[in-house]
Amino acid sequence: MTNGNKREKPLYLDMDPDEAFQRFLQTDPKELKDRIDKKKAPPKRGQGDDGKARPKSKPNDRR
Repeated sequence: MTNGNKREKPLYLDMDPDEAFQRFLQTDPKELKDRIDKKKAPPKRGQGDDGKARPKSKPNDRR
């Protein structure tokens, strides 16, 4: 069914759904776009102890 992969936990909001919806309606789309544009890229992989770049891990191919 899940092929051994764990699923993400469901989204949980610690507030009333009506309050969450009101906050959502107050969001300015332009402000959201600015925040997305300013988002930083994830950090690159560092070097290992021997000074060489670490190899990427390969997923296990189980069937």
